[in-house]
Amino acid sequence: MLPEHTQVILGPPGTGKTTTLLDLIEKELDSGTEPTDIGFFTFTRKAVNEGKERAITKFGITNTQLPYFRTLHSLAFRQLGLTRENVMGKQDIDELNEKLNLKLTGKTQSEDGHLFAMTHDDRLAFIENLARMRYVSLEDQWHDVDEAVGWFELERFARGLKLFKEDKLLVDYTDMLHKFIHEGTVPKLDVMFVDEAQDLSPIQWAVVRKLAANAKRIYVAGDDDQAIYKWAGADVDYLIKNSKNAMVLEQSYRIPSSVHEYARRCISQVSSRIHKVWHPRKDEGMVRWEPSITLLNMEEGDWLVLARTNYLLEEVDEYCRNEGWFFEVKGKTSLPESKVRAVINWQRLRKGARLPLTECANILKYIKVKDFKKLDLLEASAKPNLTLLKEQFPDLPLGEWYDVFTLLRPAEISYIRAMLRRGEKITKEPRIRLSTIHAAKGGEATNVVLLTDITTRVYKNYQKNPDDENRVFYVGMTRAKENLYLIEPKTTRCFQI
Repeated sequence: MLPEHTQVILGPPGTGKTTTLLDLIEKELDSGTEPTDIGFFTFTRKAVNEGKERAITKFGITNTQLPYFRTLHSLAFRQLGLTRENVMGKQDIDELNEKLNLKLTGKTQSEDGHLFAMTHDDRLAFIENLARMRYVSLEDQWHDVDEAVGWFELERFARGLKLFKEDKLLVDYTDMLHKFIHEGTVPKLDVMFVDEAQDLSPIQWAVVRKLAANAKRIYVAGDDDQAIYKWAGADVDYLIKNSKNAMVLEQSYRIPSSVHEYARRCISQVSSRIHKVWHPRKDEGMVRWEPSITLLNMEEGDWLVLARTNYLLEEVDEYCRNEGWFFEVKGKTSLPESKVRAVINWQRLRKGARLPLTECANILKYIKVKDFKKLDLLEASAKPNLTLLKEQFPDLPLGEWYDVFTLLRPAEISYIRAMLRRGEKITKEPRIRLSTIHAAKGGEATNVVLLTDITTRVYKNYQKNPDDENRVFYVGMTRAKENLYLIEPKTTRCFQI
């Protein structure tokens, strides 16, 4: 268990958990605690950087003054005095592939929140690593994942990986944590903060306990209701066991009352959780069922479209393209901004404009011309017009962009034409995002669209472990700042709301 003087803070969606921690850090600094004596640890690098940036901005301190604002892996790396050469990298994975006749990509997570989104050999690595993270035997872990791979190939992989690392004197990220627990030096901290605690695995909790033994004041923040990484080793039950005298943040600054009611009904179905009373914003907001996403008008405002698995987003992707909406999917824009810029600039050239060489080069990437490098012969300060480009490239065709840009795929041409007809703004941050629920954790939008269909494999898990899926869809619902649109399922394999 965590030390008795640990203060657990439970933050339901939108209640300002990270802000609460930063307020506590501010009090520590005001009372004379040195920044170097404060530890801030969390699950992902993104969360650490957010906390660090906010602290630097708010308190006017430098990055070097916060040596212990880190992920737990980064802390172990630092305290063990490791170098990058000690840690398994891409070249080592390539060598391991060759020695064991594998096809590892090095991908250890899945946006879909389950093993079957990975390649076969990545599953081997994932299961072997998960056993070490959870402190269970390889065989027990193999049984827990419903025999996603064969036992003998898994056992062979684990043995081969162990020998490879020993021979090369290498460690992976989980090895770092094991080494830190057994031989790492612990920084003497006046105060330590642990955020996103519901996502910590048993081995990460062991690291937290070791750090806490030397800390005078300890704050652990999380929300068991938003624990959606159990499949990846997260031990939410440990957080629950340590939350008897937890402080609950009661006011959400994100969730309107209508969304709150749906979310409350969803999460109340979870059997193993800490009951919390928290309040929505005064605004009513809206929850509405729709037969199909095609009936939604996403022409204005910011939108977050969520599905349980990636492949369920394919139809939404096609719909957005047909409508001519610019959007983001899997963290990437639906079309590189450079292609749209090339089209717009080509139209400007045809009207007599002069463009910088960089923009001319961008245009020529999508047009078949001989001797593309002839553009380098022009002076760097030159701003060619269409006449000059034609002189430089006699085979340059002159016409509408959709006839000239033959190196674009027909589907891309159709999509760009649809966006131009609609007058869609192409920005670095699209106002429409398509995402799995797992990948959107921590995000929010004015309008959230939640697909209720799930795959056969997820449905089987839902029947067996309903708590897991109730938490996942609870996270999905609580991304909404104003409106929540629930899309009616097309099959009987769906989440029951």
